[in-house]
Amino acid sequence: MRYQLLRLLPRRTYSTRASEVPHAFYDDKVVTYAHKPIKPVTLSQLVRFGQPPLSSNSLRECAHYARTELPVRLARRVRAFQTLPFIVGTNPYIKEIYKLYYESFESLEPYSNDRAESDVEYSEKLKDLVDRHADNIPTLARGFLECEQYMHTQEVAAFLDEMIHARIGIRLIAEQMIALMRQQQHPQDDSYIGIIDTKLNPAKMVKMCSDFVAELCEFNYGTSPETIIDGHTDATFTYVPVHLEYILTELLKNAQRATIEYAKKKDVEVPPIQITVSHGKEDIGIRIRDQGGGVAEDDLNRVFDYSYTTVAKADGASSSDPATSIFSDMAEMAMQSGVGGPLAGLGFGLPLSRMYARYFGGSFTLVSMNGYGCDVFLKLKHIDQSMAELEI
Repeated sequence: MRYQLLRLLPRRTYSTRASEVPHAFYDDKVVTYAHKPIKPVTLSQLVRFGQPPLSSNSLRECAHYARTELPVRLARRVRAFQTLPFIVGTNPYIKEIYKLYYESFESLEPYSNDRAESDVEYSEKLKDLVDRHADNIPTLARGFLECEQYMHTQEVAAFLDEMIHARIGIRLIAEQMIALMRQQQHPQDDSYIGIIDTKLNPAKMVKMCSDFVAELCEFNYGTSPETIIDGHTDATFTYVPVHLEYILTELLKNAQRATIEYAKKKDVEVPPIQITVSHGKEDIGIRIRDQGGGVAEDDLNRVFDYSYTTVAKADGASSSDPATSIFSDMAEMAMQSGVGGPLAGLGFGLPLSRMYARYFGGSFTLVSMNGYGCDVFLKLKHIDQSMAELEI
């Protein structure tokens, strides 16, 4: 690898900018904002911002919070990149995301004084931020895969945990503002309060995600497992749909791929995947049961490690390899606006799914029966009074 000789150089505690990046590395403004304290918002406040009927005062309050809080959080992400080892910071993928966060900070910072600029204009700025950051997790994944020899696994995990957790909060704040502005301009009598759905039906979401993954399986493998959905299929709860959509797509992708490949290996008919929904007093349970052979014992302890994957790498696989093409198609379609596309083959899917499940106090458990299949248990808390004081 071209950086091999540089491994002997002493490690530095920051990365420098590339010459083409038009901003100074040490920016007093970034440092100033990064030292400001985070002002967390609770779920109850996010809901209150958009509680119907949506008023101008509530929308203004939401805009004020976003204007003052987002530059602080973006500045902290910029400073986090600047503390990476020099050789890691010069990786083109990681440098691209560093530049993206810096430019986003520069774009939103002028609005932080909360002058009389139009909230519509500010909402457009936030849309640009959300769109431009859609694919930064896959890009970071590629960057850290290339730099794995220059940082300890624990250091990478700590950086990514903090980065992704912060990113979820930034997107929630920005997307809530965007959604409320859209609802003010185009009022609708539905179950949404911004990006929060107060009547989300998990069984319907399971069906939608399963159909999407099944289409890709049909295209690449010529078949797909039947999906059986049972349990409390009429249950509804309050949650952020894009989070559940990402989690389910990742889990169903794993289940369907494993089921098809194991059935072909054993030369048997493709068995169904069973998904059971339960409605408890404080949470929704979703169990995904497949007969895909389970996870090998050696892999089981590492499936939640960043960049650990059992999927063949695209660089070393034929373009006709179905295990590669199914995931390249999924990445191209990038259906997950909240995460920027499924991350198959990059080893980020399961750790990200678990982080999204835990973000609102839920849990994610994988049980493998090696030689038979896997059960995945997902528990998601109702975003209502029980979680009202959870801080974002």
